[in-house]
Amino acid sequence: MRNVLAAATRLPMAALDLARSIDRRAGGRRVLAVVAVLAIGVITTFAGTRPAPTIGTPPTRVEPLEAAAFQTIIRTSESPAAPVTITFPEPMNTASVELMLRIVPPRPAAVSWDATGSRLTVMPTTVWKPGTFYSVSVLAGALDATGRPLERPVRAAFLTRPAVTATVVATAVAADEAAIATAFRITFSDPIDESTLDVAVSPAVEGRPVPGRLAPVADSLPGAPAYDFLPDDPLQPDTAYVVTLGRTVRDLDGAEIVSTPLEIRTAAAPAVVRFRPRNGWSDVAWSQLLSVRFTEPMDHASTEAAWSATQGTTKLAGTFRWAENDTVLVFDPATNMGYAQKVELKVDAGATSMAGVPIVGASSITFTTAAKPAPRTTTSGGGGSGGGGGSIGGSTWAAVEGYYLGLMNCTRTGGTVTSTGSCSSPGGRNVAALWQDAGITAKVSRPYAKKLAVNNLCTHFSGGNPGDRLRAAGYTSYVWAENLGCRSGDPYAAVLGSHLYFQSEKSYNGGHYVNLMNANYDRVGLGVWVSGGRVRLVVDFYHPL
Repeated sequence: MRNVLAAATRLPMAALDLARSIDRRAGGRRVLAVVAVLAIGVITTFAGTRPAPTIGTPPTRVEPLEAAAFQTIIRTSESPAAPVTITFPEPMNTASVELMLRIVPPRPAAVSWDATGSRLTVMPTTVWKPGTFYSVSVLAGALDATGRPLERPVRAAFLTRPAVTATVVATAVAADEAAIATAFRITFSDPIDESTLDVAVSPAVEGRPVPGRLAPVADSLPGAPAYDFLPDDPLQPDTAYVVTLGRTVRDLDGAEIVSTPLEIRTAAAPAVVRFRPRNGWSDVAWSQLLSVRFTEPMDHASTEAAWSATQGTTKLAGTFRWAENDTVLVFDPATNMGYAQKVELKVDAGATSMAGVPIVGASSITFTTAAKPAPRTTTSGGGGSGGGGGSIGGSTWAAVEGYYLGLMNCTRTGGTVTSTGSCSSPGGRNVAALWQDAGITAKVSRPYAKKLAVNNLCTHFSGGNPGDRLRAAGYTSYVWAENLGCRSGDPYAAVLGSHLYFQSEKSYNGGHYVNLMNANYDRVGLGVWVSGGRVRLVVDFYHPL
């Protein structure tokens, strides 16, 4: 308006200037009069127009909402799907509140209000993360419906319940390796949404995870369900597998599940390491134990069925035992193999490992038993070969015991006793030979050998243990051990057969062999007794304190 008035004021002055210019020309006076009248009219018109007066509104004083009207709410063990609510004492400016809403740690969420605009509900778009502390805050400055600001933040804090966990194990494991026919069991700490259950087993087979199906475990608890993943086909031997819970698996609230992948290797295919006796040996004792060692722990039933020991055309009968964590099968023939006999040992392809893996292939060896030794002349004293029993004879029992002491020291010092009783490759082991203690022999070993032979016994524990017998004879050290030989027939052949049996335990570190080789012992008591054709050998190892 002021601009218009200024322009109007300047207009008469411009008109007068124009009039003066016109006045200098012809007819100027008349024109000047007309211009003057127009100028006066314009001034009069603007002078009669007044602008409307301005009305000012003083500002309203805005009081903040009272801090006492709010409190922080802290809850624990909240469901990951639970909504969070904040109640205000008065209706709020919803847009202002939503602008000032903060969630820490950040999580996508949707908000809604009740009809009064005083109750705010915050709902996660998916779910809150389990085992996490959250705060949902409305910052200071958010306005209520009347424009009053919050004096301080309003906060609701809560801790979601722990995550449901899952453990994965192989159901068939041998020596920390999985059987090729294993299943994988997944056990959950809490109920889950079964429709989301998914398990992946890799490495892939033909470009996709190992195919299989999931089956509930019948005896699992409802609150801790378990499922077995059953591969459609056996797994590959000697292969590293990883079993992973699918990313889509959720609990009943829709929350993620915490699980550590299982990493496990399947057992390798077993193979024969060696047979005992070795292939081509030709001086094997007719009483020799037979054995085979494998690279993997073996299934007893299938391996024993796959084993055969054949003398000529006759399959030998006998008993089995296992050693060294089921990697060594020991076969004790029921009858002596005889002299100068060719024997074949075989394990065919039907043998499987503890992990269910078939053997790489059949294996076999052949050996020949030793020729019959020249007969020895022995004299039995006191009815040694009859029912009354006795030592080998007044002078010859010492000869048999001495003969056996030589056999022991051959093996102990690094040699190998052959089936003929000779010592092959003696020496080489840094350990002292044993010497025969006359007192232990006379008071402990020989009397016990007599008791065993006369009563047809073969035990360490008739009337007590070896330590009891030693202490009763005045030998009080606790450093002792005892070996027994229980055979029949020729005394020399009997003690040789017993020793070859002890020596054969080297392949699996058997107890008789360990006693024989133990450098802690420096002396032995030896007793040999014959009764009714039964030969008993007692060897008491000892070292004084």
